[in-house]
Amino acid sequence: VSNDGRINGGLNLSRAIGDHSYKQNKELNDKEQMITALPDVKTLTVEPEKDQFMVLACDGIWNFMSSQDVCDFILPRLAEGRERLSQICEE
Repeated sequence: VSNDGRINGGLNLSRAIGDHSYKQNKELNDKEQMITALPDVKTLTVEPEKDQFMVLACDGIWNFMSSQDVCDFILPRLAEGRERLSQICEE
């Protein structure tokens, strides 16, 4: 993995299907290949009194915005009474 988080400088996301060139090592099982469909899972406890929302996003967002930037973008729109997160995301 390169410094920018890419596999061999190209692929940025693990994928379940496709990208066969990254899964060719016959000495490794499916879980040990360069990329795998096996997800990394993190469990969090949501605390409604503290947590207003959760953002799930891909590198298309995180390459350009920090977690704080995303919150700073969403919070004022929620404060305006805009409840449809899908519309906020389209911006």
